[in-house]
Order: sequence, then structure tokens, then C-alpha cells
Amino acid sequence: MKLALQKLTVGIVLRVVHAALVELYGLDFRVRAEFDRMPEGMSYALQTGHAAPELYVQWTGGRLLNLKKIEKPTCALRLKSTGISFRMFTGQMGLAQAYAQHAFSMQGEIADVMRLARLVNLVEGYLFPKFITKHILTDIPALQVNPLRVYGRVLCGFLTGRYN
Repeated sequence: MKLALQKLTVGIVLRVVHAALVELYGLDFRVRAEFDRMPEGMSYALQTGHAAPELYVQWTGGRLLNLKKIEKPTCALRLKSTGISFRMFTGQMGLAQAYAQHAFSMQGEIADVMRLARLVNLVEGYLFPKFITKHILTDIPALQVNPLRVYGRVLCGFLTGRYN
């Protein structure tokens, strides 16, 4: 039961992360700059453990598409277990701590993987309250818009089916 709840939580957070990235592209110039430097067709896989939710996204036509599967992503970040994924996606562990604990593996060019890490750090800065971000991020990013605006746009996007 615990593992099933962790997988459900990780799946929900992955969808919210994708939605937040889509919305932040129009709201935060740093997110826009990261995406605008991506080559057309750039793809990422975020895998969260054995038989656990996964996120596959591709930068195409100025949009970040959420795909069902990508056979050969440009970059992949594979977390070693659903438990680690759950801790990361609920703000109990940051990417730097997971790296120090060898909790994930990477595939692809390090510069492209670091772009994903920068984007995830920016998203965490908006989605988590400051008392959590100060424990999981080495540098807390300055917010360019109110996080409630991001949450509101994400909620509206889910209600209108914009991220399907």
C-alpha cells in the first residue's frame, strides 16, 4: 500500500512538474532562456524506479511536449527507486543530496543533463515553500512571479486539458 501511494504521488508530481515548466516558459526569463537554447527535438526521460511513473518530454516547435515514451531520449535521468523519487518529489531530498548519495544515473551529455537540473531547481523554487527549498536547494532562485500565479495557471491548464 505504501509503495502504491508513493507511485501515485510521484506520478502526480511529474505531471505538475511538466505543467509548471510549460507555464514558466512564459513567466520566467531564465526558463525561457534554457528552453530557447535547446536544439529542436531535444528529449528528456525522467524515470523514477522499477515499474514507476516516468516523464518523457521533447522540445518541438517551441513547445515542451509530454510523450508516452521515447525510445532513445537525448538525456535520461534514472532515479534508483520509487522511495528515492518520492523523497525528492515531496521536498525531503534535493537533487544535490541525491547526487551525493548516488541515487540516480544519467545518460547523455552532461551539459544537457545540467540544463534539466537547472530547470528542475527553478520549478522547485516556485512549487515548494521557502522553508523546504532552503533545505533542498543549494541556491534558492529569486522568483520572478508569484508562485500562486504559477499554481493558478497550472490548475487552469489541467482543467482545460492543455497538457495532454
